Amino acid sequence: MFRYLLCLLSAIALSAMAPSVDAKSYKEITIATDATYPPFESVAADGQLVGFEIDLSHALCEELKLKCKLINAAFDTLIPGLVTRKSDALITSMNINDERKRVIDFTDPYYRMESRFVARKGAGIVISAAGLTGKTIAVQAGTLQASYVRKVYGDVARIKYYQGGSEPFLELLSGRADLHFGFIVQVNDSFLSKDGKDFEFIGPTLSGKDDKTLGEGVAIAIRKEDKELKALLNQGLQTLRKNGTMKKINDKYFPFTLVMD
Repeated sequence: MFRYLLCLLSAIALSAMAPSVDAKSYKEITIATDATYPPFESVAADGQLVGFEIDLSHALCEELKLKCKLINAAFDTLIPGLVTRKSDALITSMNINDERKRVIDFTDPYYRMESRFVARKGAGIVISAAGLTGKTIAVQAGTLQASYVRKVYGDVARIKYYQGGSEPFLELLSGRADLHFGFIVQVNDSFLSKDGKDFEFIGPTLSGKDDKTLGEGVAIAIRKEDKELKALLNQGLQTLRKNGTMKKINDKYFPFTLVMD
């Protein structure tokens, strides 16, 4: 977590110093993602990036006639990398919140993230300050779920931070953590439906509607000064919604509608 805070503070400083750039006609961009978050993004056996947001990236680039390079990076390095121009856009289930908006900008949201706690079946844990006192909660560093847990339960629970999206599940399986708080779809797809059959969701379903810390919706992150790119990407997202491509990609990965109209 300390590393993430340092990265974010560094990004704020770099953003303030970054020179303004003239609008340009985009023909090629680099898109960064954290490929530890199936079914949204992960690395296949052949080394290729795969997942919902990988398909979305390719569809967006094809629609906008952009040459796109996709790169994989740790989640807590994504914003600093964007600010320092190692990438031009982040398509990686990044939720909009006030802290991030201080440093970067976002397109219109394309889906809303709902989160929930998960614990071993029969553990009898109550999601409250009293119920989580002394418990160990494993979360992915740099996520809004981590920010929420730290804000609400940081004074009573022990919070452990991990770089990869799947690492908290290993902590649950080993007994080194009592709970994980994460995105429902990713937890179910990557854990409960596989190795985590002895675990279950507990407590309420939460989103940015319940607490602003959990964000305003998932969107593409871009630099503040890249207003032309923002408009271009918004145009592409709107077209993919209207022509049914967004729904087609949604239906490939999910048995329900995740994407926003």
